[in-house]
Parts: sequence; C-alpha cells; structure tokens
Amino acid sequence: MDHVLGLRCILCGAEYEVGEVLYVCPRHGDEGILDVVYDYDLIARRLTKDHLARDQQTSSIWRYADLLPIADIGLAPPLQVGWTPLYRAHKAGVALGLSHLYIKDDGRNPTASFKDRASAVVVAKSRELGVEIVTTASTG
Repeated sequence: MDHVLGLRCILCGAEYEVGEVLYVCPRHGDEGILDVVYDYDLIARRLTKDHLARDQQTSSIWRYADLLPIADIGLAPPLQVGWTPLYRAHKAGVALGLSHLYIKDDGRNPTASFKDRASAVVVAKSRELGVEIVTTASTG
C-alpha cells in the first residue's frame, strides 16, 4: 500500500501515519473526518491507460485497486461490485443544455446501490484490520 502516504483531518489538517489512528481525527471526534493522502505520482506511473486496457479480466472496482487504501485485495468480498453501465441521456442532455450527459446504472450492484462500492472497500479494510463485525448506515 505504498501509494497511500497517510491520513489528513479535513478540519485542522493534522496528518497521521497509516494505522496510527482510525476513522476520525482525535482532536475533533466524529467531526474530524480523515482524508486519505495518496502518492499521485506513483499512481500515475502504475495506473496508465495501457495498464487498464490490458486488464480485460477485472470487471469490478478492484480493477482500480491501485487507487484504494487496501493492502491485500484478496480480502475483498466475493461480489461483483462496480463496473456498472453508463447510458447516454440524449433527450435530458438537450433539455439541460448538455451535449454529453450520461446516467450510471448502479442498480446493477448487489444491493442496487452506489453505496456497494464504499461498502466493499470497508469490508476489505475491516478484514485487513482483523475487525469481525461491520455496520453501515442505510437509507433503505
């Protein structure tokens, strides 16, 4: 996971090493969300258009594993998450004055929600950390 440099609090900018803290900034509790800080130069060298074009086997979010804060993609849940189709919405685009409007059909994900992407990453990271119980919020 050398493509992740650390974590940064969105409120105060405090930076932490990977594994030093979990979830939130200790200075702010639930309000101090931590952003992942990536080494974009390293990612750009690894994740090229050619690299993606050669990978015709991975048809899920794990195709983009080099962008995720997961050390062992083998811990990912065995569900088809992501790789959902885009549909051109020509009439809606014309009505909105947009020449290229597309709609993403995330109803093809396991629970028919875009939230499956984040949940899959949460499950993989939880397994990596040895967490046995995972809970998530739901709007359904």
